[in-house]
Amino acid sequence: MPVSATDPVQLIAFLEDPIDIEVVQEALEADNIGSSEVRQGGVKEAIETFSSNRSPQFLIIDISNSDLPVSDLSRLSEVCEPGITVLAVGNRNEVGLYRDLIKLGIHEYLVKPLLPEILGRALKSLILGEDKDKTPQTKQGKIIITTGTRGGVGSTFLATNFSAILAGENARRIIVVDLDIYFGTVSLYYNVKSNDGLKVALESPERIDQLFLERLFTSINERLYVLSSEGPLETIEKYNVASIEQLLKYLSKIFHYVIVDIPHGFTEVTQAVIDQADMMLLVTDSTLAGLRDAGRIIHFFGAERLGRRLILIMNKYGGEQKGMLSPENFEETLKYKISHVIPFDPTLTPHFTNQGLTLVNQANAVANTLRDIVNDVQGTLKRQKKTSFIDTFFNKIKFN
Repeated sequence: MPVSATDPVQLIAFLEDPIDIEVVQEALEADNIGSSEVRQGGVKEAIETFSSNRSPQFLIIDISNSDLPVSDLSRLSEVCEPGITVLAVGNRNEVGLYRDLIKLGIHEYLVKPLLPEILGRALKSLILGEDKDKTPQTKQGKIIITTGTRGGVGSTFLATNFSAILAGENARRIIVVDLDIYFGTVSLYYNVKSNDGLKVALESPERIDQLFLERLFTSINERLYVLSSEGPLETIEKYNVASIEQLLKYLSKIFHYVIVDIPHGFTEVTQAVIDQADMMLLVTDSTLAGLRDAGRIIHFFGAERLGRRLILIMNKYGGEQKGMLSPENFEETLKYKISHVIPFDPTLTPHFTNQGLTLVNQANAVANTLRDIVNDVQGTLKRQKKTSFIDTFFNKIKFN
């Protein structure tokens, strides 16, 4: 995001050649760009650094020693925060490479040798936003909403544990927004005290920036945060659509995933969140009422399209519960596929919830299903291939 010359700037440069390091340092000093750091290295060193540390707002990266620069930069983007702006430098002067890098989201690519005048213009475009003809290339985090077909089906349990696994086992930066300002339980499930962070953010949209918001977050760990409020029941809070839209837009710049747990009372604000969402995790039980309301919410969400998807999850299935629909009957009646079925465990969920624990690094059927959901969201789920009758027939034949 472009800033003024007087604003603090967070910039890190990784450069292979000592001569390039000297040129970049001189350019940063000439343009009076503070809060910067220049290190020796390339993509490999950057990935190692940002895998365990927060990435800067601006990054200069040397791809000279990279055999597969597009692939390597794609890997680097996975460990960096979504809103990072990147200037790449290298020794390959190829139009095809330049186009691929710009398509990947790189702000600019400079071919060595680095000339002070050209580098200076690139830095001003990168940091000060002086190139009005160039649109900043920034990656946006995904907005995912979680909700249940009915109260008590486990949507908040899924939201909190899904987020914890995504952050703890997959090294993603996550924030969970509890949109239920009266009865929300996200903070309770994480065993932290809810503050008025969400209320303050929605009441002051003009103040939204990284410094302002970070004061309102409740930190669960270095990669997982909560934004919530616990409003008094005697006060009727009303927030406008523009406030929530601006909040989500900014959060998606600094987090890989923005998880919004929405309450049942659909309002204009809820509708605005659904409209902005990239994905919905809809949790249902296997009751007839769950079936009815799953159909209503799926219809309300609208048709899936590129970059927008609804994942239907059946929770608490199995055990000795009577009068429940099977996943097959549920799907047949609903005419919509159930992507995941979380098995019923009468002791596990209360145990973890009551103690404010999550299923990170736990080995049980519920945790394993949640990992499948995480992989599904990230596009890395490997589904088992259904074996056809012909395959089964030939597999039974043994050839000597």
